[in-house]
Amino acid sequence: MSEPNPSFPELLAAHQHRLLSYVVSLLGDAESAWDVLQETNRVLLEKRDDFREGSSFLNWALTVAQFQTMAWLRDRNRSRVIVTPEIVELMADDAVGFEAEADAQHLALRKCMESFSHGHRELIHLRYSQSVRLADLAEQTGRSVNALKQLFFRLRVSLADCIEQRLDVS
Repeated sequence: MSEPNPSFPELLAAHQHRLLSYVVSLLGDAESAWDVLQETNRVLLEKRDDFREGSSFLNWALTVAQFQTMAWLRDRNRSRVIVTPEIVELMADDAVGFEAEADAQHLALRKCMESFSHGHRELIHLRYSQSVRLADLAEQTGRSVNALKQLFFRLRVSLADCIEQRLDVS
């Protein structure tokens, strides 16, 4: 059974982080990027009927974000550094390439993490997502800090090798 297509608000919400990252990469200024993102969201909602179901929502949203970024730069050219629309277009092309590369890396990471045992995945989650200190992990697991350091080193090397292999294949 296939999953139902996500609604427009769900698609918009799911891509907020990517849109913000994209605008920050174009502007180099996170505070201004939030302003551009809000305007981009407004335009996306206003033009939601223009989105063709079955096409790439992210690509469409990134295009709108690019135009909103250029409009923001045009309207606010008071900055000491002037960025022309041509430069923004060049940067946008690079950012889309980086976005595709990041997607491939994220997929490879996820697949490689699945190859680890549940215990190793849990340790990685605790250490890197929850920022649990090594000393606390050692106490929780009954291992020495040095043993955990060695384990994390081996896991990182294994993960890096796996990701590299998956990216070389694709």
